[in-house]
Amino acid sequence: MSNDHLAKLEEKVQHVIDTVGIQKMELEELREQKSKLEDENATLREELANWSDRLGSLLGRLEGVAEEV
Repeated sequence: MSNDHLAKLEEKVQHVIDTVGIQKMELEELREQKSKLEDENATLREELANWSDRLGSLLGRLEGVAEEV
């Protein structure tokens, strides 16, 4: 194997190593984003449940007033 071939192979190997490193960083960023979105989703679901409970309570009170009239 000549020095040119060896140099090209070394260059390609380095490119693969760099690409894998970049992809690992991107994967970590995506995992962090996913975690943040899951937390946000849980918060929003909790808010929705609270609103639903409050709305149900208000509707129940309205029904009670309507029955009195």
